[in-house]
Amino acid sequence: MKMRIGIVSSFPPMPCGIGEYAFSLSKALSERGHEVVVIATKWDNAPEEEVVDGVKVIRSWVRGSQRYHHQIAESVEELGPFDYLEIQLEYGLWPTIPLDSRASWLLRYVRPFADVLVSTIHTVRVRYNEHWILLHKEIAEISDVILLHHAIQEIALSKMIDNLEKTVIIPHGSETLTASRVEVEFHRPVLLLYGLLRRDKGLEEALTLIKKIREGTLILAGKPLTERDYEAINEVKRKLGKGRVVLIERYLSRGELGALIRLADYVLMPYRDYPNDYGISGALHTVIGSEGKPICSRVQRLIECWEVAKEVTFPVGNVEKMKTLIEKGVQEDVWGKLWRYAQETSWSNVALLREKLLVS
Repeated sequence: MKMRIGIVSSFPPMPCGIGEYAFSLSKALSERGHEVVVIATKWDNAPEEEVVDGVKVIRSWVRGSQRYHHQIAESVEELGPFDYLEIQLEYGLWPTIPLDSRASWLLRYVRPFADVLVSTIHTVRVRYNEHWILLHKEIAEISDVILLHHAIQEIALSKMIDNLEKTVIIPHGSETLTASRVEVEFHRPVLLLYGLLRRDKGLEEALTLIKKIREGTLILAGKPLTERDYEAINEVKRKLGKGRVVLIERYLSRGELGALIRLADYVLMPYRDYPNDYGISGALHTVIGSEGKPICSRVQRLIECWEVAKEVTFPVGNVEKMKTLIEKGVQEDVWGKLWRYAQETSWSNVALLREKLLVS
């Protein structure tokens, strides 16, 4: 059954994990024969209207502006009605829909323009003040479906709202990235840390690791956010000499990222958790979907790594254990378990599960 689907989200070329999620989801739904419209954030030099891989993209609202909720509402009214309308809710680094009273106002406004209204909560942030709990209750009341990526998020949400009848768990999709050529001088083993190179992503642990390993190259692909990060990277580069630490200081294209994941002997994921935040790592799904080899700290957002292949996990902050995993190596059948899980959670399968929301 062909559906008319609307998705409200950030979208490439805006450098945003939620935007990449919306890109992959909308493409997979379009490939299954649905008409898909993404109501996206405006972005520098990006056209206000275009078709991307069969998906109509309308960039009509400004993230963080005072009127973003009105801009989205006007677009939904103009472009609707929809059989299925999915709003990407995220109040973390990229607050696509900041969780305040404007979010519930927006959901109420667009409610008449969708047969099924879905609120996807990418991170469940547990707070116990009355206002925070009320906002979550309003979202649950207005939406037809609260979509989560893992049961641990449902457990977290249950700490704030009693009625979970509307929650549905659909795993995060796994992307298979194509690979384009990337020129990097390296010595084996090649270790990759990519994304926003923040402290919670394990930049400090990655730099400590490369100092402890006699040979090898650490590729840092992304952008450090502070002067302290730059200083730490440059200090290690000076100490180890040319070629041991390579900094690719920009947001990577999908082809470049795919090439680096395949080039790397290991993709480092020495993450630290934010207290009381419950989400699932899209980066992990990208790595295993592209047949990369992740080494994961035992944090909540990498819980799937522990569930599927605990052999490649280590305690948070334990650089010695991470070093041991790399030096001793990992049996190939362990990687096979992760890659099979990526096939199970392919974007095509994730799109199919969304179709079932309309007919259930």
